[in-house]
Amino acid sequence: MTSRKHQTQNPLPSANFAAVLSVLADMRAIGIIEDWAIGGAVAAILHYEPISTIDLDIFFFLAEKSDRRILSLSRIYEYATENEFTFDHEFINIHGWLVQFVEASHNPLWTEAIFEADIMDIEGFDVPVIGREHLAAMWLLAGRGKDFNKIGMFVEADLLDIEKLPDILERYNLLEKWEKESWRFLDQ
Repeated sequence: MTSRKHQTQNPLPSANFAAVLSVLADMRAIGIIEDWAIGGAVAAILHYEPISTIDLDIFFFLAEKSDRRILSLSRIYEYATENEFTFDHEFINIHGWLVQFVEASHNPLWTEAIFEADIMDIEGFDVPVIGREHLAAMWLLAGRGKDFNKIGMFVEADLLDIEKLPDILERYNLLEKWEKESWRFLDQ
């Protein structure tokens, strides 16, 4: 694991973020999830500055492995029900945060992003947060307008390691897409 350790003030708008982190720690302790990391827009906020988002993306591995082709998140939903957390479509409302759980074992980029996550001290918790270069690769792969905007934000702020990013893009066959889409987020 090549994670970076950061000390950070909690830039998030909710006082309940520590409660969510406590729930994630409990889910790991009782064997529902294994390694996990914050991704998506909240990871961008933690690395840089506030942007608009309605949810918290948790990329994770299920603790209980299965040979089935379709993964079951039933233990997560059972835990949520037992703890009286409500559901809103694909989200679980945990202490006011809409949390989306994204099982990552089927995607090598996501798997690596979790294993190499930066560790940030947030409200007394060592929190794994997907690193900036992996976020950029994940956003490039998703290819939505809002994802290109986040890449642009990181590029403009000079937050991407210009030696690490090309290596990640090459390993996951994203260099060509980067070059093709760079007009969206690089100054020409």
